Amino acid sequence: IIDAAEKALVELEKVIRQEINLQELDPEKAKIAAQAKWVAIDDSLKIIDKIEQLSEDKQEKKSEKFLGVEDRIK
Repeated sequence: IIDAAEKALVELEKVIRQEINLQELDPEKAKIAAQAKWVAIDDSLKIIDKIEQLSEDKQEKKSEKFLGVEDRIK
């Protein structure tokens, strides 16, 4: 999952860094390009949030297992 998210973030970064030449584009295409950048930024933030959430869940599971073992020893 993390590898796929990393690849998606790389592709989204390409969209975000893409320059919009307002002199060559008509206003409608410039608007669409700008909206695509905002969507890419939003998607990137969602992916990062999900990775953080999965990392927290994984840490909680490890803590629960450890505490469970600790309780059995006592």
